[in-house]
Amino acid sequence: MNTLTLCSLCERPTPEQYVEKHHIVPVSKGGKDTVKVCVACGDQIHQLFENRELKYMSFEDLKNHPKVLNWINWIRKKKDFVICMKRKK
Repeated sequence: MNTLTLCSLCERPTPEQYVEKHHIVPVSKGGKDTVKVCVACGDQIHQLFENRELKYMSFEDLKNHPKVLNWINWIRKKKDFVICMKRKK
């Protein structure tokens, strides 16, 4: 049986093998603190923002950003766990 972990961003129950530690501030910018997010959310964060933008965001700022709220609302509607990402335009 797969162990499920709640993604810190989208709050979906996610199989453990699709959960990663995500640095709130990128390592390249001196970040040390991490949160557990599903792979889809981790990838989406980097599709929406560059590291230089993430350097100045707290996790709460990120979670409440309009782009991220749109992503969360979209991905929460997915019934099954799927890896899917919206791309930058």
